[in-house]
Amino acid sequence: MSTDTFQDIQVVLPYSIGHCRLFDFAGDHQNQMLREWVGLAVNDDIFMTVAILLSTCRYILHARPGDPFFTRMVLCYQQISLRSLRLEIESTPTCINAMSVAKALALAIDEMNSGEQSIARKHLQVHPGIGNIMSSSDTTIPNGSWVLVTGATGFLASHITLQFLKRGFRVRGAVRDVNRASWLLEGPFKSYAEGGAIKLVAVPDLGADGAYDEAVRGAAAILDVAYVTNIVPDPNQVITPSVNGVRSIINAAMKEPSVKRIVFTGSAVSASALTQGIDNGTVGRDSWNNAALEAAWAPPPYGLSHAMANYPASKVAAEKEVWKFVEENDLPFTVNVVSPAGLTGEPLNKAHIEGPANWVAHAFRGNTQVMDQRLASFLCDVKDVAAIHVGAILDLETKNARLQCWGHSIHWNDVLGILRKIRPQKQFIDDYPNPQHLKIWVDQSDSIALLKKWSGKDGWTPLEDSVIDNINNQYLID
Repeated sequence: MSTDTFQDIQVVLPYSIGHCRLFDFAGDHQNQMLREWVGLAVNDDIFMTVAILLSTCRYILHARPGDPFFTRMVLCYQQISLRSLRLEIESTPTCINAMSVAKALALAIDEMNSGEQSIARKHLQVHPGIGNIMSSSDTTIPNGSWVLVTGATGFLASHITLQFLKRGFRVRGAVRDVNRASWLLEGPFKSYAEGGAIKLVAVPDLGADGAYDEAVRGAAAILDVAYVTNIVPDPNQVITPSVNGVRSIINAAMKEPSVKRIVFTGSAVSASALTQGIDNGTVGRDSWNNAALEAAWAPPPYGLSHAMANYPASKVAAEKEVWKFVEENDLPFTVNVVSPAGLTGEPLNKAHIEGPANWVAHAFRGNTQVMDQRLASFLCDVKDVAAIHVGAILDLETKNARLQCWGHSIHWNDVLGILRKIRPQKQFIDDYPNPQHLKIWVDQSDSIALLKKWSGKDGWTPLEDSVIDNINNQYLID
């Protein structure tokens, strides 16, 4: 809203109540006001006009109690505000942002000014996430702080970035190539980029000495989501740079007094091999997939077996390096690790659909070469995992946590059944015979508690909803 409009509503109109005779004329002047004011509110994208006009009408009603015209206008603005709040919550059901809180507060304040305390409370209880945010004002870092997200173009990292932006934080995205990452300044990120809330910084080699020294400057928190994507036989090209990346992040953070929290993105395969057909036992705090390390570091010549083991081995080695730092050093910040399994859900870029880790897309395309290698696994919605990363940074009580957030235990047949339901016209591969889910038990209660506290959700996003988000988008072509 323009400064002139603000001045007109906040100063000119209140003055006119007591001095302008037109306000005593129950004719066309009031009808014109109704049309123009409500029209202005309906067309306002940032909600402020609605809130100010609602407040102004209440001011007039205090001067002229019971006036039917201004009572009608108050009702109009309340309806517009309620609709706006509902749409805001529906558009971001897993992450209540600052705008949702502002809209709920505006409605609550209006009701409080008119003596309706109980209705005011209901506005603040419209979504549990609003109450959680307002009751959890104490966080590890202040709102508006800079947060560093490594590998910001990734499927998970981009959602983490967006959720922090929606909460009023500023994000510095570390990427290999700033030009290729420019999409992070468009689409849902555009308004934040225009306001200077998101910046991109080039870190072409995450394992290089001092790689993050500049990127970390002034950051209050770091989310190290980046990982080595090379699928090559030589473990020195995958495991070694992964461990070096951890060292680079922590060493940079130790030199930057502003850093209060670091969250590293681990993996379910750090704790277990997730082997089909056997009892994988119980995953606990001290569970490690040491077999992957042994397979990856088996003596050369390096071959296909090494290439397949290098990724899980790199995640094991990197996370072990994290906890080694924690145990051997008096770190001036708190460290947590969030370990997801497979991810699905809404892609924010075409690369998120084309990437090798988009398991649902493989099923959609009938890519049995990939599917046959792992018939059963776990899948979690990317927004849920992103919200847990947010909680692992902001939550005062979460310290030195190893958070397993694997989501739903699934077999490919589960995914294929959902795909047939949402795309009945498309021919998919046949179900696999004798389907068996993984035999393993993992405690995800701490992750689910963080999800509840920081997004208001009672549990994981249903698998079907997440698969629908993964498939029904502009990036996947049938």
